[in-house]
Amino acid sequence: MGGKTTTNRGPTALPKSRGTGFEEYFADPPMTPAEAKEERENIYSPLIPFVDRIQSCIQRFRSRRRITGTESTQLFNQYLFLGGVDTSPRLFGGNIDADTEDMTPDERRTATATDVVYTSGGGSRFYNADEPEGWDVDFAGVAAGFLSENLPAMANWDYLRMGKAIGIIENFLTYILQHDVCPEYTTNIKEAMAVCNLAKIDLPLAHQALIHFPGQFNLALSELFCEGFDYIHDDDIAGFARPEDFDPAAVVKLAMGVGMLCMGVDKTKAASLIHAVNNPKKSKVKMIYEEEISMEVVNIHRASSSVREIVGGVRTNEGMPDGFTPVGKLVLKPCIIEDGYDHGNYADASDDETQTFLVDDDILARMMPGFKLQLCVVHLNNGVSFIKQVKAVLVSWHTYLPQNLMTHFKEPVENDRPAPTVKNPNAEDYNDSFDKSLSDE
Repeated sequence: MGGKTTTNRGPTALPKSRGTGFEEYFADPPMTPAEAKEERENIYSPLIPFVDRIQSCIQRFRSRRRITGTESTQLFNQYLFLGGVDTSPRLFGGNIDADTEDMTPDERRTATATDVVYTSGGGSRFYNADEPEGWDVDFAGVAAGFLSENLPAMANWDYLRMGKAIGIIENFLTYILQHDVCPEYTTNIKEAMAVCNLAKIDLPLAHQALIHFPGQFNLALSELFCEGFDYIHDDDIAGFARPEDFDPAAVVKLAMGVGMLCMGVDKTKAASLIHAVNNPKKSKVKMIYEEEISMEVVNIHRASSSVREIVGGVRTNEGMPDGFTPVGKLVLKPCIIEDGYDHGNYADASDDETQTFLVDDDILARMMPGFKLQLCVVHLNNGVSFIKQVKAVLVSWHTYLPQNLMTHFKEPVENDRPAPTVKNPNAEDYNDSFDKSLSDE
């Protein structure tokens, strides 16, 4: 059975010979004066409520662009869902071709569209123009939430797939601007496009920083002072791996020695670590506790060229055949990473106090001020703290949208089934046993 003709797909449908609409140099064909007047006066007129304009825009965008592949469709649907748009497929639609046979192409597109911005009803999962409380029109916020929170997980950090998804969002935002859909939000839409540009750089950087942790220095401290610690590396991920013939003692001594000479590392703490490494049986240095904490990057002090030169020229006779990695300083402060959970009083905690950690320079090269980290930090009794594990590195503009909590939400329905009791714990599986339990009371 052949596909739909351009006529059947709508008056602004993209001819199949024109590709998908996402090609690098694609440009929409010019509209006729009649089409331009129709858009200006009847579809995107400022007199028409924003809800109706954006719904028409989404539907017409779908007909003008060929979003191919299940994954691309799912990604765009998730982006729209975070904005309160219902993209659920229509159920029990009947014979669509027969039902729409006498419709105009424009009416047919509206009748068969799955994207709905509700003006009333629609339930609690989606935006409802009759109950706008709790909602703001924020193109930049939705873009930031989708790109920073949802896209990496959905694309499994595949940069090519992520880039394709970002391109779809950019194309959609550009379409809104070109067709003057909502001029009252032009500034906000341009901010959303700026977020897309940031995502192309920041997301890969954050991921690369994550997979390069813990680095030689923090791995060495973990192996020396965390009893039972075992570093596990995923061979399928290109990032930091425990070096061949790794010598944690040599790594710590070199970092502390260079740190005291060139980086202003506290001499008392450094000397204490060196003594503990040289005399493990006699040393009283030990771990007090470890904590999981969220922190934000305040400042980054990379290793100087002289430090890199010194460390790069060091070799030992017993281990580390590939050499050592220089360290720099990472200045962090506590922060809250929004994730949909109530953080209680901790959300009001002061974030003025900073902590400085020594981190491998190749990790610092991938860090940016404002990045947020979920860390496991170990504190030793000599005042030294180090990073044992990093569970997440998030971009500075990371946004968690409350709409994420509505992904699997179902409207409550009246339920006349009895609740479980001591005598009938399986009452939810309603059967004759419940009637019997009542007669016994």
